[in-house]
Parts: sequence; C-alpha cells; structure tokens
Amino acid sequence: MKLFFTILISFSIGWMVHGFLDKDTHAKITPLKISDCSNYNPLSTPKTVEKIVIKEVIKIVPKTEIIYKTKEKKAETNSSIKELFLIALEENKFYDAMNYYEEADEEKHSRYQTALFAYFNKIQKKDLIKAIEQMQYFIEIEPQSKTVVFQLAQLFENQGLYNKTLNIIIDFSYIASYNDKNAIQMKIKSISLRYIEKLKSAKSFQSLVEFLINRINVGVLSDFYSFELAKVYLKLKKYIHSAEVLDNIKDNEAYKERAIEMITLIQNKLEEQEEYPIQIPLIRDGLHFLVRAYVDNIPVLLLVDTGASSTSVDYNKIGYLKVVEENALFHTAGGNIYKTIFQANSFTIGSISLSNFKISGTQYSGRDRDGLLGMNFLGKFKFKIDQKEAILFLGEKN
Repeated sequence: MKLFFTILISFSIGWMVHGFLDKDTHAKITPLKISDCSNYNPLSTPKTVEKIVIKEVIKIVPKTEIIYKTKEKKAETNSSIKELFLIALEENKFYDAMNYYEEADEEKHSRYQTALFAYFNKIQKKDLIKAIEQMQYFIEIEPQSKTVVFQLAQLFENQGLYNKTLNIIIDFSYIASYNDKNAIQMKIKSISLRYIEKLKSAKSFQSLVEFLINRINVGVLSDFYSFELAKVYLKLKKYIHSAEVLDNIKDNEAYKERAIEMITLIQNKLEEQEEYPIQIPLIRDGLHFLVRAYVDNIPVLLLVDTGASSTSVDYNKIGYLKVVEENALFHTAGGNIYKTIFQANSFTIGSISLSNFKISGTQYSGRDRDGLLGMNFLGKFKFKIDQKEAILFLGEKN
C-alpha cells in the first residue's frame, strides 16, 4: 500500500514537471511582451538567450531592404535628370535644360558642359543674339567657365564690341586661378592691340584716344594703356600731352626704358617745333617727295627739288599768268635751256602764301606731277625734310 502511494506521488510530480517544461517551450514562439522584461532572469537558460537573438535578426532584415531600395530609387532619379537635360537641349529648350543642370550634382556638370559647349557653337551660327543672351545666362550660373567666357568674348570682338569683350574677360580675371592670370593679361593686351591697330588704320584717332582713356579709368593694365596713349599723342604731335602721360609710368620697370626714350624724343620735337614752327606734310613718291601748292588758287602737285634754282609749273596750268620774261636762260645738269617766266599773284603752300611769286613754264603734260618746287621758294626759309615722317619743316631764316 505504501509502495502504491509512493509511485502515485512520483507520477504526479513528473507530470507537473513535464507540463511546466512544455509551457516554457511554447514561449519560444510567443511574441515577447514589454511586461516579460520585468521578469527577466540573468541566469536564463541558453534557450532563452537564443530566443532573444533570433528576434533581433528578424527585425534587422527589413531595414536592409529599405536602404537598398532608397539607393536604387536615387540612381533612377539622377538618370532621369540627365535624360531630361539632354532632351531639353536637343529640343532647343535652353532654359528648361538649365533648370535640370542646376538640379544635378557637380559630378554630372562636366558632362553637361561638354554638351552645352557644342550647343553654343551650333546656336551662334543660327541666331547670334540668342547665343549671346544664353551664354551670358550660363556665365551667371557658372562664372568660372573659362571656355564659355572666351567664347562669348570672341563673339563680342567679332561684332566690334571691344569694350564689352574686354570687360567680360576682366570680370573673369578676378575669379580665375593664379596660373591663368598671366594668360588672361596677355589675351587682354592682344585684343586691345588689335583694336588699336584697327582704329589707327581707319585714322579714327579721336575714338582711339577715348578708348584708351576709358581703359585707363577701368584700372586694369593701366600702365599698358597709358603707354599706348602716349604713343598716339606723339603721333598726333601732342607732345605735352604725351610727356604728361609718360611721366606717370616712367617708374614702372616694364615701361621705364621706353618711356625715357620717348620723353627724350619729345624734348627734341619740342625744340624742333620752336626752331621750325611750320610743318608741311609731304607725299612720298618712291625716294622723292611731292607737295601740294596753289598758284592763284589753282591746285598743283610739285616735286620737291633742292637742286632746282626756281619753281617750274606746266604751261597748261599757268599759261594765263602775266609773263615777266621770255627766253630766260637756265643752267641745268643737261645743259642750258630757255624758259618763259610768269608771275603769280599768290603762291601758297600750307600756311605760307607769297605774293608776286615768279614761276618758270615747262613741259610736264602727261606726268603724275605738275612741276618742281625749287630754291626760289625753299631758299626763303630755314628748312629741312624729315624723310621718315615725310614732313617739310620751315623756319625763319637767320
């Protein structure tokens, strides 16, 4: 009997333990509640630890999938922007393309710019005004784009807009890299020199002076423009103006030596001007010089001949004048000859006009001149000929 009760009690205890273990096993798949954490036992069995690790792994997997999808979506978006930019540009929707350009990152800009450069080259051949407008818009967005800046500068120069050409390059020079500074200055000088020569060839000296003064006032490469202005003033025989400009740059090492040479030349010119106040322009004819004169207001073209004793003019030009001597003897290199001498009421060269001036008649019909200017005119003055400048200098004879 006692044995029976002992077996019964042992069976009951075993059944209860089994039930308890089954309950613990089911907890493995039961969702973990916040309230369960308050009963957490640091001495949990390995099964409890495994349960916690498994739940954490399950939570991490969805997060990884979300990150992957976000990156993929971003890549698709960038690809779409690039497509839209190129499509807009191909359809000549420039401003739409620029909106997509501004949305793109820096990595894409270099590729977009290659397409833009080709677009600008194409559009300027079709519509120059539109090309200039759009290039200016792009430069506002990308002021450091040297390629477009120089493209636009070339367009302005082609249109003869030299001040605009120089201004856009000067604006770029303020933000250009140090390595580009010298190249930009050389470009500014070369453009300016082309314009200077263009104005000189057209003899537009007033416009040239105004251009140079304007560039000096801008304040970039002022010494360069000052030196060019001094040369123009020298050409115009404004010696005092030239000397004043040179005085301001003579301490600049780049122009010091040339400025001093020009100042010395100007001093000589001023002395020459005082000694020979009358300067008459000559016309170069090979190794000879011609001068325009007027016989009683009738124009004649005469060869300056310091070896001729008298001035002579073709009979057809002076036949109406008063005859003062017939068969006058003249000694020439070819022998003795006889000429008729006429008297003009006035004989004028430059600012000089002589009255009752004697002229000998000669045969010059069919030639490219009407006669000779001889010593009966030149001998009345202290004179010299500047062959380089083709100028006849006349001064008062001592």
